[in-house]
Amino acid sequence: MKRYLFTFVCFILIFPVHTNADSQKQIELIEKYMETALDKYQIPGASLAIIREGQLWFQKSWGIQGNGDPVTEDTLFTIGSVSKPLTSLAIMKLVEKGLIELDQEIDYYLPSFQYDVKGFDKKITIRNLLTHTSGISSYEGLKIADQNLRGEKAISEAVKKLNHVKLTYEPGSVHQYSAANYLLLGRIIEKITGETFSDFMDTDIYTSLGMNRTVSTFEEASELGYQPGYHSFFGKPIKSNMIFDDSGAPYGYIASSADDMAKYLLFLLDSKDLLSDELFKEYISPQVHRKDEMYYGLGWRISTNNEDPYIFHGGETPDSRAELYMNHKNDYGFILLTNKNDISETMSTLSMREGIKTIMERGQMPELIKMNYQMQWIPLLLTILFAFCGSLSLYRLKKKTNFHSKSWNIAGLFLLLCSFVFIPIVTYIFGAPWHSIYHYSFITAIFILSFVGVLAIYGFLIIVLAYKKKQEIKLNKSCCP
Repeated sequence: MKRYLFTFVCFILIFPVHTNADSQKQIELIEKYMETALDKYQIPGASLAIIREGQLWFQKSWGIQGNGDPVTEDTLFTIGSVSKPLTSLAIMKLVEKGLIELDQEIDYYLPSFQYDVKGFDKKITIRNLLTHTSGISSYEGLKIADQNLRGEKAISEAVKKLNHVKLTYEPGSVHQYSAANYLLLGRIIEKITGETFSDFMDTDIYTSLGMNRTVSTFEEASELGYQPGYHSFFGKPIKSNMIFDDSGAPYGYIASSADDMAKYLLFLLDSKDLLSDELFKEYISPQVHRKDEMYYGLGWRISTNNEDPYIFHGGETPDSRAELYMNHKNDYGFILLTNKNDISETMSTLSMREGIKTIMERGQMPELIKMNYQMQWIPLLLTILFAFCGSLSLYRLKKKTNFHSKSWNIAGLFLLLCSFVFIPIVTYIFGAPWHSIYHYSFITAIFILSFVGVLAIYGFLIIVLAYKKKQEIKLNKSCCP
């Protein structure tokens, strides 16, 4: 009996020591990993908060903001699509109040909004909007996103631009991730409550969770010292040209800090107060199958793997990226906020998210994914190549004594035509409107515009030189018969 008692006492005394040692090792690994990642990906500023076992377990910030001030736990970042779970939470709050039904058609709440059902039997419901199964395409969502609208009527103005949209699939049948869905949810919140989206979120969501530095408008963000982030020039940060779309708050332009998002994580891991147990369970439950064991829920991406279940959402604006991750099984979650973005660097924060996850769950620091900048290199090299070839061809044309003017004119007209259709072709390939490509891959867009300019100038000069050459030959023939 004494031996068992002695063993039990030793276990009680020694176990916390091992636990603390393991935690300290994980903290050291996370700090080293973050410093390595931020250096490798040349991210100017970042903030990370980790919740574990119901408390703030780790919090640290690195680097600088756009104005050169240091990043702190209170620094504001636009959180991109991590805004969607917050908008979804607002909808669930209205469901709790009996003001919304998830499976009610949106016509009931927003009768002024018209859409072309294309003969489908079903109409769009609130749940369809939450799960991106409304039938509104991703492209239509991008068309009305990132418009830089400001003011109290920003959301209603954006909805007017979406009015009469044509559905591509019957509501409820196909998942198409689209900003338009959450824009409409934002407008429905305004219509039901009689408040602006920003005011309702402030009073019913942010304040309730103690999130005192989370806002939904540019004006409020500016008052709290918000600074724009950075674009990327082959990895090197360059200051952003500043996009903050008030109409985009429901789907991507909520601004928050790591400290505030940690409070949101505490709610997600504890589920106290704000929602009933039944509604909270639905709030984080899988709804639409995506692939393998991955689902989309009510504003969430969800893994249903029994060995590795978790919910998460990434987010981006033109100059920031965010990753929110939560694992109920292992009782932890984290928020990562960074202030640089480019389409070519999408995998950087995804790699960092997986790295933090691996350290937390396995105590190991994985390798970082290497970035490539093909999206910037390809249009740059094409521009240089065509500029060189064009100069050489024009030089040869100028020196020619015999030439077919018709052939050169056709070549010039063809190049001019290419310059007009090149950007529409690029938007078709990317499945995104030009303004989205311009905002989310700024340097690539500049190189594409440069390439288009070279094509146009090359084509125009060929036609001009061919004409002059033809006149010169005619003049020579008339002077020297």
